[in-house]
Amino acid sequence: MTALLERIEHIDADAAPQAPLVAALDVGVSKTVCLAARRDPVLDLHPERPLRVLGVGQQTAPAIASGKPADFDACARAIEVAIQEASAMAGAPIKRVVASYAGPGLRAEIVRGAVRIKRAVISGADVQNAIDTAMRSLPTPQRSFLHVEPLSYTIDDGEPIADPHGHPGKMLAVEACVVTAPTDAINALRACINQAGVEVEDIIAAPKAAGLAVLTREEMEEGAIVIDLGAGATGVSVFAQDTLIHAETIATGGVRLTRDLATKLQTTFAAAERVKQHFGAVSNACDPREAVQTPKLGMDGRLEASTTLRGVIADTLTPRLHETLLQVRRQLDSAGFINADGPQRVVLVGGGALIPGIRELATDVLSMPVRIGRPFELCGFDHGDAGPAYATAAGMLRHRFDNPELEDVEHSFQPSLAQVASVMRNTARGAWRWLRENF
Repeated sequence: MTALLERIEHIDADAAPQAPLVAALDVGVSKTVCLAARRDPVLDLHPERPLRVLGVGQQTAPAIASGKPADFDACARAIEVAIQEASAMAGAPIKRVVASYAGPGLRAEIVRGAVRIKRAVISGADVQNAIDTAMRSLPTPQRSFLHVEPLSYTIDDGEPIADPHGHPGKMLAVEACVVTAPTDAINALRACINQAGVEVEDIIAAPKAAGLAVLTREEMEEGAIVIDLGAGATGVSVFAQDTLIHAETIATGGVRLTRDLATKLQTTFAAAERVKQHFGAVSNACDPREAVQTPKLGMDGRLEASTTLRGVIADTLTPRLHETLLQVRRQLDSAGFINADGPQRVVLVGGGALIPGIRELATDVLSMPVRIGRPFELCGFDHGDAGPAYATAAGMLRHRFDNPELEDVEHSFQPSLAQVASVMRNTARGAWRWLRENF
């Protein structure tokens, strides 16, 4: 069987047309990540519809070296290099990307709207008119719409229903969750990506994308909170009944942890960042008596060798992380989600989710079960240094493939024998090993 697969794999796979390459771009304070994939007709037959990632590009953000905001050109260059790396690995050009927004000012609001039905039964146009009316009820000066998530519909003041299409009635009302972001910030993100030489086809709220990547079907339906512990901000999203019902960002993240550590250790921001990544921990998740290398600034302004106990590092990071999680709890409480009827489970993602002891701290502060989230349904390449920090990029790919455009489906092609053989080989050799180990 193995010999047969090897022979089949040498058949020219170029004879079959390929679907366009889809790319997700996550522009963060600490790093820029680009994941490239294309629709695979063989994997589409799988019940879970896994995604085969073909290319990965990653660039450390210029800001992380100094702790100061990067300039426009440096950000565009980091984006360009990340896209080029993903394109080279995928073996195809990347011309368009789906981007994420995780910056300040992201928020969600519940809006309502109602319209009269023009015909005997409710049509798609009626539903869209109701949604448009709801959106107009929300004053959005200098803000841009990112998502409109219908939550429920009512017909003639009846009981809420999920889908009103085809129902008779005279009046249709909708309740929806609308996610917006500052227009200036969205325009700046578009301009930066365009300067890198690619087109932006969509911008997704990062907290929503992270949830799409890490939540199970049961969590989506029953309700769950996703907390993205990023470098520049902390993203929060709430899902219930298989849809997004809340999203926001809190202006505190890993950069503040690094600054606290730099001050405590009397070192540079870049050195403190490396110490945090290698030796960072929360509370009792490390041996407090273990001595580790933590270079500090000497009298001449240069870094010199020094050592610090890990307990000192943990004591520096823990209060700030506790404060961040407490602020998340306050925001969720203010939004009405900290109660017996709200979601009863939290999933942590982002680079901060890798800090040892963070799950136990979050469980204590939020008073509910917490797990570390890793993207589901990805396979196809062997790439290290992945996990919770890649949730947003993976979620953007899932969103893009779940909402295909015309050019995605115009290539109605049959998988070649080589493609079938490739999938069979990956399955036989354990193609999911990388997913289990890294995600």
